[in-house]
Amino acid sequence: MNPILIPIVLPLATAFLILLISEHTRYMKETLAIAVSAVCLLGAFLLLASALFSRQPEFGAQWVGYGMNFALKADRLSSFILLAVSLFTFLTAVYSFSFEEKGGAKWFYFNLLFTQAFAAGAVLSDNLLALLFFWEGLLLSLYLFIALSKPGQASKKTAMKAFLINAAAGLCLLLGVTITTYIAGSMSMSGISANKLTLDGWAAFGYILMLIGAVTKSGALPFHTWLPDAAADSNAPFLAYVPAALDKLLGIYFLARISVHLFALNGAMQLVLMTLGALTILIAVMMALAQTDYKRLLSYLAVSQAGYMILGIGALNPAGAAGGLFHMLNSAVCISCLFMTAGAVERRTGAGDLSKLGGLFKAMPVTAVCFIVAAAAISGIAPLNGFFSKEMIYEGVLSAGFTPFVIAAELGSALTLAALLKLGHSVFFGKRPEELHGTAEAPFSMLFPMLILAALCVIFGFGARLPVEFFLVPGLRDLNLAPETLGGFYPNPLFWASIVVILTAVVNHMFGCAASQGKACRACDHISHAPVLKEIYALAEAKFFDPYEQFMKRLPALAGIIYKADRFFDYLADDLPSFAANAFSKTSQRFHTGSYPLYLALTIAGFIIYIFFAAHYGGVK
Repeated sequence: MNPILIPIVLPLATAFLILLISEHTRYMKETLAIAVSAVCLLGAFLLLASALFSRQPEFGAQWVGYGMNFALKADRLSSFILLAVSLFTFLTAVYSFSFEEKGGAKWFYFNLLFTQAFAAGAVLSDNLLALLFFWEGLLLSLYLFIALSKPGQASKKTAMKAFLINAAAGLCLLLGVTITTYIAGSMSMSGISANKLTLDGWAAFGYILMLIGAVTKSGALPFHTWLPDAAADSNAPFLAYVPAALDKLLGIYFLARISVHLFALNGAMQLVLMTLGALTILIAVMMALAQTDYKRLLSYLAVSQAGYMILGIGALNPAGAAGGLFHMLNSAVCISCLFMTAGAVERRTGAGDLSKLGGLFKAMPVTAVCFIVAAAAISGIAPLNGFFSKEMIYEGVLSAGFTPFVIAAELGSALTLAALLKLGHSVFFGKRPEELHGTAEAPFSMLFPMLILAALCVIFGFGARLPVEFFLVPGLRDLNLAPETLGGFYPNPLFWASIVVILTAVVNHMFGCAASQGKACRACDHISHAPVLKEIYALAEAKFFDPYEQFMKRLPALAGIIYKADRFFDYLADDLPSFAANAFSKTSQRFHTGSYPLYLALTIAGFIIYIFFAAHYGGVK
């Protein structure tokens, strides 16, 4: 078998094999999933090594004809993303081993390996049709992950919401691919990149449609609204795997492909991308400040981090693109680790409400340290990984001449740290409630993935040159970008700006705690309860700004209008002709008197009318 097929075929076959194993069989499903994900991780590493040092593995086969071939290619960027996908699959498989509240183990591990297979296919696809096939296939696992997380209708309702939003975006992607393929005359991404499409006319429309698909997958505004609901109605392993990691990897990878590789963007579209990124950063982090549930707060931070990646890609220069892709990886590492800490706390305490938690540092020290490292990293505190990826983004944006977007992003970092100070203080510090005095540390199978991710926050910080120069820079060359030496790894003005960000967040937290009489869970109330903002927050919590919910509220009225329109056209097509025919029949009955002279007169009159029309409109002139 071609090695490039292993990360697709092996987990897919194993996923269906797991469905044949009894739910009552202990540890067999878990062990099998861990083993297969470990093999996929090794296979992805070998593909990356091959792409970097020897040749880029490829696979091609005839598929549906008409030039629509099944083509896979592991270039230096796609194989790096595949390695990241496989790593998160493996860590999630290990983490879920002792996590009981994940729905049926059989279906959970089926979804996990099914997602690994289709995500690998989407990353490795060099043909847009093949990419669409794998991309849309992920809708199935997304729905099942959420719907089977918990019993009851809430999870199924959220699953349907996630499915419909992503399906609508998938339809946009399908139309965009169709338009792009027609204009380019090829479905091969390698072929299209050799002669990039100019962003005008139908090509611009095709790009915008594919952009919708990419940003929806990455969880950016305004297509993010299913994620906070999933935080309440699904489990921590799913949140740590799909929204925190996988969606970011796939969405931003595809955004980079279309924005840098397939199309030559103009200044107007660059401004659209960067505006979308800045709005996603600020709006989502403002929503995070008001949350009092562990996972829901993190879900908004996951959305906010997608904005930084879009901002970096939108800079359209090597520093910005490298920073966007590096932050894609760093955000996946940090947010996934934070969701895992949420699952560990929920596993041991049975609570996610911040007002019911506190003082868990001594009871769960490893979980607390992993939280602190990941929170500091995603907030952009040096010398952890999030600082360097954000700094590269800022350098790229400044080089492109868009200073206001850097200011917005720095403000977003300050608010991110403020939200995480509130969260960490509420959960791990302060006084522990009486009912939590018997709390113990999470089991090793849950601690191991958290420790790996926390370690990566440190390694990719102190050793930031390793992933950037050895993995991302070669990948950018595959996108036809030729990066110069990427700086930013020294105390420059952006470093001092990060210090101001940290001090701002700390002062805000101290003021908030004092204003709320020491209640850390209310440390941001002075922001969420501020004049004007309070009313906006109320509308947001009531889902006034949620396009999906607003559409669903108006769906009965829309259905009523459509029903009336359908009845009207039914009347035109069925009832009206029947009425007319019946009226004509009754009228014509009056001429059936049995009088031969009357019949002869009618026949002659009809013949004369026929001759008149034939002579006037026909061939007799």
